[in-house]
Amino acid sequence: MRPSDLYPAASPAQMGLRPEALDNACAYIEQAIAAGHVPGAALVAIREEHTVLERTWGTYCDGHTRDRRFSLETTNLFYSFSKPISATVVAMAVERGLLGWDDPVSRHVPAFAQGGKEAVTIRHLLTHSAGIPTVNLPEAVTEDGWRAGVQACCEHPLEWPVGSRSAYHGLSGLLMAAECVRQATGNPAWDDLARAWLFEPLGAESLSFARPRGDAPVALTPQPADLPTALEPDRYRLMGHPAGGCMGLLVDIHRFLWLHLNDGLANGARLLQPETVREMRRIQYAAAIQDARAAGREPAHEPWGLGWLLRDQLGPHWFGYGQRTAPQTFGHAGIDTVLTAADPRARLTLSFLTTDSQEDPEQVTRIRNGVTDRVMEAVRQY
Repeated sequence: MRPSDLYPAASPAQMGLRPEALDNACAYIEQAIAAGHVPGAALVAIREEHTVLERTWGTYCDGHTRDRRFSLETTNLFYSFSKPISATVVAMAVERGLLGWDDPVSRHVPAFAQGGKEAVTIRHLLTHSAGIPTVNLPEAVTEDGWRAGVQACCEHPLEWPVGSRSAYHGLSGLLMAAECVRQATGNPAWDDLARAWLFEPLGAESLSFARPRGDAPVALTPQPADLPTALEPDRYRLMGHPAGGCMGLLVDIHRFLWLHLNDGLANGARLLQPETVREMRRIQYAAAIQDARAAGREPAHEPWGLGWLLRDQLGPHWFGYGQRTAPQTFGHAGIDTVLTAADPRARLTLSFLTTDSQEDPEQVTRIRNGVTDRVMEAVRQY
């Protein structure tokens, strides 16, 4: 399924956009591919729930060959874009009264209280401020792997005072938040729970935390060094992790972004309450960030919402939001191959994917910012 199958295609001019700016964004990606930075890419922009741009370029690796033609019907590994998806399932548990944002994690997982972690809350887990960023975790696509990961988080000592700073929790934060939900709901598999509460009501049939759904081919990123390989836990260890193991089609990235841009409405039904969506999109440590800036200090916290990274007044440009998105913009990346953003002021969502990693992290940021800025240059009132 293509984005335009769900969000009707409209010309940029019809939607108040400058066509030449979107053409520039496409040309910029084509230059990156021609320069050998990436073998393939996709760019989708949707404004007011109308598709104004959907393009793919180049090739991807399916585990057997590196020269398959990339398309909008290719399943992609989302990596850390999985975090806001899982955080949304946590939010649904909060709305059901099963847990609270400020519940101590140990209320739901008593063994977590080891190592000075008694004060860590679910809110801390979702804002990368829990103080356990370096836990070494195994695979989570099997129940044994999940349980081993939870045990590792429980045994891991606190690395710095709870809430005193933020540092990216690649896997540990969302794993423990998801475990709290599982404990509160009778311990279903995370993929089953996400499917029942979120994916099916949203109509996002391609999304999965377990195995690819349907028969869509899967783009393996980063591309494996040797061929053939397969989409297996020992080769792609993030499969199943609530923090990095979701996969699906590009159209379902946009279904999810529009759920949040529309304050919890999807398919004519309310999946989340507006106040929940607003809380998820609120910079949780805004006061601490503002106080540090006012004092001329580098903030100890980053502009995290609950699962989302927010644009904030001054950045973060390193993330890929560029210079032209609104301060209220929210989204997330997935390693160095996935970028998503939703701009409430422009009522626009975009996704930019590449089919392999790039060697230079600064180049990744530069290309992401270049794509985002060129898309946002199309918005006339900016």
